[in-house]
Amino acid sequence: MSKFDLDDTIAAIATPAGEGGIAVIRVSGPDAFDAVQPFFVSRKNQKLSGQPANTIHGGKFMDPATEFPVDRVLISIFRAPQSYTGQDVIEISCHGGLAVTKKILGLLLGKGVRHAEPGEFTRRAFLNGKLDLTQAEAVLDLIHAKSDRSLDIAVRQLSGSLSRALKEMKEELLRLLAHMEAFLDFPEEDLGIDVKTTMQDQFASLQEKIRAFLASFQRNQLIREGVLVTIVGKPNVGKSSIFNALLERDRALVSDLPHTTRDHLEEALEIHGFFIRLRDTAGIISTPEHPLDKMGMERTLAALRESDVVLYAMDGSAPLEEADRHVFRLIPKEKKMIVLVNKSDLPSRTGMKELEALAGKKPGVRLSAKTREGLQELEERIAGFLEQETSEAGEQITKLRHKKALETALENLQRAESSFKEKISLEFVTPDLRAALEAMKELTGDVYSEDLLDVIFSEFCIGK
Repeated sequence: MSKFDLDDTIAAIATPAGEGGIAVIRVSGPDAFDAVQPFFVSRKNQKLSGQPANTIHGGKFMDPATEFPVDRVLISIFRAPQSYTGQDVIEISCHGGLAVTKKILGLLLGKGVRHAEPGEFTRRAFLNGKLDLTQAEAVLDLIHAKSDRSLDIAVRQLSGSLSRALKEMKEELLRLLAHMEAFLDFPEEDLGIDVKTTMQDQFASLQEKIRAFLASFQRNQLIREGVLVTIVGKPNVGKSSIFNALLERDRALVSDLPHTTRDHLEEALEIHGFFIRLRDTAGIISTPEHPLDKMGMERTLAALRESDVVLYAMDGSAPLEEADRHVFRLIPKEKKMIVLVNKSDLPSRTGMKELEALAGKKPGVRLSAKTREGLQELEERIAGFLEQETSEAGEQITKLRHKKALETALENLQRAESSFKEKISLEFVTPDLRAALEAMKELTGDVYSEDLLDVIFSEFCIGK
């Protein structure tokens, strides 16, 4: 290993910084019991080293210098190898004050325990075979999950479902390579291998599976990073009111005066299990005169280009105008769009024929930001778009590292298949297959470098 030593004992605060009801200090390593015992006095004066795994013990955490207790604590015991890290682990649950946690951790560090680096507990779990690399990355996804959908993906990946799918694909690639090498080594033997059909089928199967994984990456990004939904329209159609109504709080300034919003606002919310980044924008006008209005237009147009879903808002209590048509023409045709006819609490003056002539068959919702009528239908329409985009079955890759490794594997497979079809000697086909196999091994962590682990686990918080 590099700077990390599995033979030393580490400790860190595992709960978020700040004040809370409970905090947890985690200790892992071969000397975990010896490190904690000098400070712990149990209610029954029992030694921690003599207690069974998966038990909890109450007592006092003492400061030897003052001979006064720091706090009343609970000690949870997890023994190697059946622990998170695969080592002896002790978790100290104390009251969640800054002074308390700092004092307990300081006493442990003063006993020779090393402060853990970011992600070092999970890194030890990987190095001790408790998790593979994709499962270790799922721990971070689980912590950062912002919606039910992203949580579901992280939980499945942590359970090993992605690992199993990648392992099956890796074994299929290994069988293909083994068949070719066997044919090379024993060309005169009857090995039961149909070079023309079986190997070609294996090439096709592997590439199809890799392409399916690569396609899942974009879908997963929508789930994990959030779908950008932008509200656009001419001034004073109620964009900011719709924005506030969806958020269920007054985030954007609302006024009857035109150009109240000059810069876009963005807030996060969850709709039907999807993480949404909702954006309110400045009203679009064809010829902005004030420099600030012009800057607002430029930002709105940039937001349109970035958006995954566009909410095109108009005032249903007013006739359809050229200003509405101008906004509609600026929306990129490929964008998913929902037409919002706002102010349904007022008499309608927007003609349906004119609306259909403008928007065609684009889905529309009549709503009132004031009374909240139609908001539930709008949320269902937004969720429906996202269901279509993310409903593909099967496991999904979640990291750019996964994507790049699979792209490397696919490129090498394609080169190998091309050589195979051209009937070039198998000696020139197998190196590309080995390169594809190496890429798959790096993906699952069968092959890794310390630099790679440094990059992955540096994203973790200290204590995890």
